[in-house]
Amino acid sequence: MFSFDSGMQDSSSLEANPSSDIVEFQSLDPRIIQVWRIAGLIFCGVVLLISLVGVVIVSLKAPVTRPWIFVGWFLVAALLLWFCLTMPPRRYRNWGYRINDKVLETRSGKMFQVLRLLPLNRLQHVDLQRGPVERMFGLARLQLHTAGTHEATITIPGLAADVATQLRDRLVARGGKDAD
Repeated sequence: MFSFDSGMQDSSSLEANPSSDIVEFQSLDPRIIQVWRIAGLIFCGVVLLISLVGVVIVSLKAPVTRPWIFVGWFLVAALLLWFCLTMPPRRYRNWGYRINDKVLETRSGKMFQVLRLLPLNRLQHVDLQRGPVERMFGLARLQLHTAGTHEATITIPGLAADVATQLRDRLVARGGKDAD
């Protein structure tokens, strides 16, 4: 089991403690919870709208089952809404990252825990990405690439835009030193 720092990051939290090689895990920016909720609601809204068309077509062909089909659709809609509202805080609590002089480590997941390590000397390039909802909340995500397949990419979501920029610059500078 692991725990994360519950505070927001600042530039001082990105640096290792000079007296120790152990660096505490950093939490994502708490605003990511709202971003994940909005993204989930948009996705579920599209899925529910498309499925509603199917429900209407089926109910027109089988009018006897119409009430049950609509009750089932509403139950599915309520379940999806519940997931969209309750899962982002849980996801946030289980997500964190830390960086020392040699490795970037990310952890996520509760039931299916994922631990990813990226040796900084293998870092090829870093992308800073900001979607429209992330920009609305002042957030960004970093994508870190190494040589290899699609599994050679690590994404750190939910960073404050200025923290993401500082972290990107720090990682690029660090990777450049080891590439010599």
